[in-house]
Amino acid sequence: MTMLKIERVRWSEHWRELTEIRRRVFVEEQRVPIELELDEDDFTARHWLARYGSEVVGTVRLLADGHVGRMAVAADYRGRGIGRALLHAVIDDAIQQQLPKLELAAQTHAIDFYRKEGFQPIGDSFMDAGIAHQSMTRTLRGTQRLGEDGRKFAVESLPDSALALASLSRRQLWVFCHSLEPEVYAQPRLIDIVSTLARKHRDSEIRLLICDDRPLRESRHPLVELSQRLSSSIHIRVSNPKQHGELSEYFLLADNEATLVHSMRRGGRAWGCFHSRPTASAYREQFDRLWQHAKPSPWLRPLV
Repeated sequence: MTMLKIERVRWSEHWRELTEIRRRVFVEEQRVPIELELDEDDFTARHWLARYGSEVVGTVRLLADGHVGRMAVAADYRGRGIGRALLHAVIDDAIQQQLPKLELAAQTHAIDFYRKEGFQPIGDSFMDAGIAHQSMTRTLRGTQRLGEDGRKFAVESLPDSALALASLSRRQLWVFCHSLEPEVYAQPRLIDIVSTLARKHRDSEIRLLICDDRPLRESRHPLVELSQRLSSSIHIRVSNPKQHGELSEYFLLADNEATLVHSMRRGGRAWGCFHSRPTASAYREQFDRLWQHAKPSPWLRPLV
């Protein structure tokens, strides 16, 4: 079966392939002048190529200041998730670099595509090379490195911090939450990260401990559906109210090293620490106690 491959490449070694896919999409298809399409930033940017089998079908680049650009997917290969895969590679790389945010100029027909990946429009639309564009930005919160940064930090965006923690997990990801709140746990990028982690190692383990399964019984939550397909690595249990009734915090743990904590009260305090085994161990012990008394939900059982 032909597989999609995303790889980061050097301009000095792959400029012909990068130039060719951009020429086909921007110059031939969209009539962008070649002198505007190629610029001096290509020499210093980080570039990615998407290959479908042996054929180059897409590209994107990232500048040192966090600007994403030159996203191009061959016409015959659109609608297959290639652009999304390229963008996810850029986001992961930006998190690893600890960039504070990403910015891009989206063609207006692609605004919804970028919005689904956490980008927000800023300012008015504008024309560039005869095509309407919209500036968009995505803040990258919680970019501390797992196992390297032991400082405790205040969380401004729980979805972004949860995404950062999950993307840095190597083998274990444990979550204690109310009911897999969609704004945090249904992010497309988080679903991809959990899916990759579950398949990465034989001993990979994702535990999802929820307080209430009722909001999930009739919905098609993507994380629940993923757990039903990968039930050997992703486990869901419902906590015993007698055990969590006195608690005031929800939390996420990665590899017994990173912790992300937020108040059960809406709008309450949230904080994280990505390198403190004592902190992570204390919450891990609490999680273990809750997990031992929790039970699988009859409504969220794995697929047979």
